[in-house]
Amino acid sequence: MTAVESELRSIGELARASGLTVSALRFYDRSGVLAPARVDPVTGYRWYTEEQVGPARLVAGLRRVGMPLAGIAEALRHRHRPAEVHRLLDAHLRRLEDGLADARRELSRIRSLIDPEETIVTTRLVLSRTDLAAAVDAVRFAVGADPGLPVLSGVLVEVEPDGVRLVATDRHRLAVARVAGTVDGPPVSALLPVAAVDELRALLDADGAGDAEVVVAAGRVTVTVAGRPLTAVPLPYDFPDYRRLLRAQLGDVPAYRIPFDGAALRAALTADGVAVCHRTHEGVAHEVVALGLDGRGELRLVDPNAVVDAVVGAGGTGALRVAVNREYLLDALGSGDGQLVLELDGPIAPLAVRRPDDAHAFSVLMPVRL
Repeated sequence: MTAVESELRSIGELARASGLTVSALRFYDRSGVLAPARVDPVTGYRWYTEEQVGPARLVAGLRRVGMPLAGIAEALRHRHRPAEVHRLLDAHLRRLEDGLADARRELSRIRSLIDPEETIVTTRLVLSRTDLAAAVDAVRFAVGADPGLPVLSGVLVEVEPDGVRLVATDRHRLAVARVAGTVDGPPVSALLPVAAVDELRALLDADGAGDAEVVVAAGRVTVTVAGRPLTAVPLPYDFPDYRRLLRAQLGDVPAYRIPFDGAALRAALTADGVAVCHRTHEGVAHEVVALGLDGRGELRLVDPNAVVDAVVGAGGTGALRVAVNREYLLDALGSGDGQLVLELDGPIAPLAVRRPDDAHAFSVLMPVRL
C-alpha cells in the first residue's frame, strides 16, 4: 500500500461506513454520481477520502427511499444548499404519495372484480365551490374532441386522501389541477364526460351558499351545490397513465425553469403582427409561435421563421428556442395574471406552465418541431 492509499478508505471500508454495498459503489462510480478519489491504474481498485463518507451516506439514504438516479445526483450537487435538497425530497415524497394513491385505487378496482357484491364503497368529499370552479377552468380547455379517442373526451377525477385532482388531455396538451378538501372514504377515480363537467361548472356558479359535496359510489358521481344535485355516469374507459408523460412536473428537476409575467406574455401573443408560422396537423392549420431567451435570460417571443443564430443573445442564452401552438399556449396561460413559471428540458421535450406557489396545478404542452 502506498503512502497516499494509507490515508484513504478502501471501497470495502466505505461500504461498511456508508451502508452501500461494494457493487452499489461501483455502480455510482460508473454513473458519475460518486467517483472515488483514486483508482489504482494496475488493479482498478477504488479508494475514497474521509470526506466522501457523508456523501456516500446521503446516497445510501436516498437509495433506500427509491430516489431516481438523476435525483440522487442532483441532491449530491446541491448538498451544501439545504433548501434545494429539501425541495428534491418534497418532490420525491409527492411522487411516492401519488404512487401509493394509485396502488390503492387499483387494488380497490381489483377487489371489485373479485367480489363486486362486497366491495361497493362510497367516498364523500367536501370541497370549496370557488376552488373547484377554478380547477375545472384550469383543465377544461385540454379535453379531447376526437370522436376516435373517446377515452380523452372527459375529465379524470382522482380522489386522494386530502382532496381531488382533475386531469384532462387531448394528446397535444395536458392540464392538471388540484383541490384540497375533506375526504371520507377510500381513494377512487372516475372519468367524467365533458357534458357533465360543463353542467358541473354551471352549477358551481349557481346562487346559494355552502361548499360542494361530492359522492362517488356504484358507478356514479353526484355533486350537490346549494341543495341542487347533479349526477353523472362516468365513462367506461381507463384514462391514460398521464404520470408517465411527466418528469419535471411531478418532481424531477427540469433543465430550464424560467419565471415570467403571464400578462406580458399574453399581451405579446395577442398583439397585432406577432411573429407566427403555420403548421398543418391532421388537415387543420395551426398558428405556431416560438419562445426564447434574451441576453438577460428572460423569456420572450422570437421569430419562428428565423434561423436559430438570429435569436442567440449575449452569452448564448438565447439559443433556446421552443415552438408551440399559439392557441394552446394562450389556453395554458389562463387569465394570464401574475407570475408564472415555464419549465422544460429542451426544444423537443414537453414544456409546462405553472404558478410558482402551486405545485399541484400546471399545463403541459407538446412542442412543435420547426
